[in-house]
Amino acid sequence: MLARWDVGYIQEKVKRARYAVDQEALRRYFPTGKAIDFALAVSEALYGVKFREAKVEAWHPDVRYFDVLDAKSGAFVSGFYLDLYPREGKYGHAAAFPIRGASSLARRAPLSALVTNFNRQGLDHDELETLLHEFGHVLHGVLSKTVYVSQAGTSTLQDFVEAPSQMFEEWARREQSLALFAKVCPECPRLSRDQIAQLDAARKYGRGSRYARQWIYAAFDMELSTNPRPPLEVWKALESQTPLGHVEGTLFPASFSHIASSYAAGYYGYMWSEVMALDMLSAFKDDLLDAKVGARYLDSILSQGGQREPRDMVKAFLGRDPSNEAFFAEITGRR
Repeated sequence: MLARWDVGYIQEKVKRARYAVDQEALRRYFPTGKAIDFALAVSEALYGVKFREAKVEAWHPDVRYFDVLDAKSGAFVSGFYLDLYPREGKYGHAAAFPIRGASSLARRAPLSALVTNFNRQGLDHDELETLLHEFGHVLHGVLSKTVYVSQAGTSTLQDFVEAPSQMFEEWARREQSLALFAKVCPECPRLSRDQIAQLDAARKYGRGSRYARQWIYAAFDMELSTNPRPPLEVWKALESQTPLGHVEGTLFPASFSHIASSYAAGYYGYMWSEVMALDMLSAFKDDLLDAKVGARYLDSILSQGGQREPRDMVKAFLGRDPSNEAFFAEITGRR
C-alpha cells in the first residue's frame, strides 16, 4: 500500500524508468558558470540590456557583481550580485533579495542579489529552472523604473509577485532558448529534441498530485484566515479528505512557514501567479526570443514594479483581459 511518505520516492523512480531522466547526469550539460552566461544571454536577447562584470567589494570572495547597461547607449541602468555556492552559515535556499529599490523621483538605481547554493561543477535541469526563476525576480528588481521606491521591483500585490519568475522558467524547457547554451558553451554536450521532450514529460508527470497539494495548502491558509481555530484541527480535516488521508502524529502546520510570514490568506497566490505567468507566456507564442515582445513585456510588466494593478499591467501587455485558458491547458495536459 502506498503511504504518503512514499510519493516523492516512487515518482522519482517512475520518472527514471519511464522517461530516462537522471538529473545528476545532466550536470555536465549545464556547467554552473555557463548556466549563468545562459541566463544573461537570454535576458540580453529579450530586454535590450547588456551585462558587464565588475570587480567591487563584496561580502565573500565567491560573490560576483554585474552592471546592467542599456544595450544601445551603454548607459548604466542598475546592478546585481551573484552569491552562488554553499558555505557554512549561509542562507540555505535560493532567493533573490532587493538591496536597493528603484525610484526615479530620488534618482535611485536599483540593486539586487541572487543567493543560491548550487553545485560548483554543474546544475541539474531542475536547478537550471530554479536559476531562471530566481533570476526572473532579479530582473523584476533591476529593470524596475518606478517613481517611488515603495513600489519598486517585486513590491507588487502578493498574488502577482511570482508571475514573472514562474514565466521565466519556460526558457529552460524549450529547444529554441536552450540552443543559446551552445553559444555560451560550444564545448558542452547539447540536449537533443527527444531529451528535451522527455524532460518536459517528466516535469508533467504527477501534475495532479502537485496541484491537488497546492490547493490544499491554499485552502488551509484561507481557512485559518476566514474561520480561525487550532491549525492542526483544520489541517486534519482537510488532509483527511485526500486519497492518502492524514497521518496521525504528523504536524505539518508547524513547518508551514509561509502562513507565519507575510502571506496572510495569500498562499493561493502561487497558483494565481502561475495563471498569470502562463497567460503572459502565450504572447511569445513559438518564439521565446522575440525581442519585440520582450520589449513590450519590459515596458508593461517588469519596469512597472507595483505602481500599477497587476490586472492592468497584464492587460496592457496582452492587449486583452487576462485569461485562465493557458493555465487549464497546462494542468490538463493540453500544453
